[in-house]
Amino acid sequence: MPFRLIHIILLLTLFISFGEDIYGQEEGLASFYHTRFHGRKSASGEIHNANDLTAAHRTLPFGTYLRVTNLSNMKRVVVRVTDRGPYRKTRIIDVSSKAAEILEFKKKGVTCVRIEVVPSDLDLRLLDMLYPQIPLLDVESLRSKPPYRIE
Repeated sequence: MPFRLIHIILLLTLFISFGEDIYGQEEGLASFYHTRFHGRKSASGEIHNANDLTAAHRTLPFGTYLRVTNLSNMKRVVVRVTDRGPYRKTRIIDVSSKAAEILEFKKKGVTCVRIEVVPSDLDLRLLDMLYPQIPLLDVESLRSKPPYRIE
């Protein structure tokens, strides 16, 4: 009984501490960094490289990985938050120039996107603890091969 109670309390504490926005998603407008920011220091202290898959978000912690989906053509890319912004209230994210090329909105400048937080290693370990995967048996080697051929 105490063993089970300890696990329930531990799991409740983990879920409360993580909050509900672990796998949050958001939809809105996205833009991309101008080339004049290439080589400048970002808010996280990293040097911005236009060829890296990075992004700026107002509230998410630095180092958070986001899957950005362009809703007009359903192209996707995973970026890492390294900066703060965008400073226009109508936009939810700024992506690097390379990410804008992959999402195919560089000529347009602004597009409607969906951003989703990609789970970290800790989140995946927690999910694996809650829902362990059962290894599957290799049954192909056990199947009998018919002595004839069907064409």
